[in-house]
Amino acid sequence: MQKKSAIILFTALLLSLSGCGTKQESSNETTTAASTAGTTIAAETISSAVTTLTTTMTEAVTMQSTAAETAVSGTYTAQKAEKTAALKNKMSAFERACAVKRPFSLLNSDLPETTVGIGTLHTSKEAQIAMYQQLTGMSEEERKQWIDEAEDYSSQAALINGVEYTYFIPPKGYDGGKLVIGDGIEYKDKEAFFAYTEDEYCKGNQFTAAQTEKLLRQMKAVFDAVISGKYTALPEREKDFNVPFIEKDPFADYRSKWTYDADALAAIKDHIEEYTLYDEQLGLRFVVHVTLPPHYDAAKSYPVILLTDGVWRLNDHAAMYQAMEQGESAEVLLVSLAPDCNIDGTDDRIRDVLFVKDRDKMLDFVNDDLMPYLSEQYHIDCTDSTLFGHSMGGVFSHCACFKSDQYENQPFFRYIIGSPALYNLYNAAAELDYDAAGAVSEYGYFDRNDALSKKVFLCGGMLEDPDYADAYNGNDSLLTGLRKMQERIAAHKADYTCKLYDSHHYQYVPGMLLEFLKAEYPAQ
Repeated sequence: MQKKSAIILFTALLLSLSGCGTKQESSNETTTAASTAGTTIAAETISSAVTTLTTTMTEAVTMQSTAAETAVSGTYTAQKAEKTAALKNKMSAFERACAVKRPFSLLNSDLPETTVGIGTLHTSKEAQIAMYQQLTGMSEEERKQWIDEAEDYSSQAALINGVEYTYFIPPKGYDGGKLVIGDGIEYKDKEAFFAYTEDEYCKGNQFTAAQTEKLLRQMKAVFDAVISGKYTALPEREKDFNVPFIEKDPFADYRSKWTYDADALAAIKDHIEEYTLYDEQLGLRFVVHVTLPPHYDAAKSYPVILLTDGVWRLNDHAAMYQAMEQGESAEVLLVSLAPDCNIDGTDDRIRDVLFVKDRDKMLDFVNDDLMPYLSEQYHIDCTDSTLFGHSMGGVFSHCACFKSDQYENQPFFRYIIGSPALYNLYNAAAELDYDAAGAVSEYGYFDRNDALSKKVFLCGGMLEDPDYADAYNGNDSLLTGLRKMQERIAAHKADYTCKLYDSHHYQYVPGMLLEFLKAEYPAQ
């Protein structure tokens, strides 16, 4: 194998096998629905109540703006009188090539079929130097040598179940027999090359047994794909190796972390369609579940309710589907979004990347990739669609609402901001810019606009402030942050509703979603 190729592939592989870790917040979900009984009171009264919560409160408290009677109702009427223009799909050619529809996989004992995409990866000299500077376990003399030899480089690379693989890829048409690489180095067959990789390359570079096993499994998957021809040809791209999810195992299975009632989902599984979409900005493959309504008509247009944190929220599809089936609500498309099953979507380190640190990238993906892609598969009424986020996801849905005016695509009319954990914006403020100031000013939305053209539902649990007391670090508690958000929105005469439930952090969510469905999408 040529020296330059070996150096670059080895350094990339070292990065891919390294781990990362940040502070993790506990946020296990349950399916217990909170009480939805409520009493409507004035906003100023609830503002006081939020700051003086006690466990003796037994009823959910609702606060609702009364300022939107004229200013924005006209905007809504005009907006809903005609459908918005079709969403413009801004997925790259690479992302389009990665999009896959597959059978509903959550209830299967086996993992979904492995998908492999192969293309050319262009790596700049600057990107290589950045990699070398991060590597440990070498002398400064060795580091300097590698940096001095760095140059622009192109190689074959693959995505295996959305995880990047940058080691050797056989040429197109390879049949598993004799293999010649580099400067004429010859192996009698693929098994001989695997043995070399394990005995010489991995041991020579002091790979652990786990690292060796992971590399060989990935390599064999790529070889099998080339030999069988069952791979997607990916367009050329330039991509920094330093993305949050590159070190993940493409064959991991975190479906056991998903919270769901297997019997309830089995009852509607024939109505659930499953897709995987890859986002280049985030370096992550998502799984998307679309539940079609009971009397779905492909010729008709339906609003979407998009639920983030699909690892928990897919479970709500069954109850919401049943409400539609029983005529308790209009029919909508239920969509949930989560990292694919080889990523732990319950891990708050991952959720922090998606919903807090890189929420702008996530918003680009949802507005410009996901929703336009789904609009190509289904007739979607964006003027009546809803985006839901809770906790860190509430930070995201808040961002999505108040940055919506900066997007050409307008896929949502309603936004549910559930228990927004704004205190997470301050966790790494000394090192990273999480734009806490932007969040607490609604990202300047009301500096750019006279009125909010969206409808907002704020919600939380009256008992949840103590749940994460150790995470506030002197900043506003969750409910204080929610109260201040409500006051800011009310001051701009926005159309919003805010409701508190007799619940801790997440237990109210299933009942709230069912209540929201029936109230905002009433039966015809």
